[in-house]
This record gives sequence, C-alpha cells and structure tokens, in this order.
Amino acid sequence: MRDPRGGIRTHTGGETPMNETTNVCPRCGAAFTCGVRAGEAACWCAVLPAAFAVPAEGAGACYCPRCLGELIEARRQAPRGAPG
Repeated sequence: MRDPRGGIRTHTGGETPMNETTNVCPRCGAAFTCGVRAGEAACWCAVLPAAFAVPAEGAGACYCPRCLGELIEARRQAPRGAPG
C-alpha cells in the first residue's frame, strides 16, 4: 500500500512491511500480503463483499486478491441455493 506521499506504507508495529509476502494463496499459489498479518488494523479484503468467512489462525488460508474476487463473482452469479 502506498501512503499519500508515494512511499510504501507500513504499520506502526514494525513487524512486516505491507509490501512483503505474508500468505500464499491455496487456489493459485500466488504470494500476497494480508494486512492483518502485517499488523494493519484491517486487510485489503475488508472492502470486498462478505462472501466467505476469514479462516481462523491455523485453520486455513486466505485467497489472494484475484482468486477471492473470482470466487466472490462466481458465488454472486450462482443460482440461489446452489453449493458454492
């Protein structure tokens, strides 16, 4: 994430800059950064429609932005009552 001055924005805790990998997508294998795991108050996924539960720590993996967007769109287009 970039701050208004054009630099890379990092959280105040100093553990993981927002431009470093914190996760690997279980669907496509892409590396990406989870805002929460990087110490931010919220993640990029918080602005997307709530279509899937966020996995509990150690219970699963989050999807990358591209895959999560595709899965949300597929769920949106699926007939009501269809598995998905």
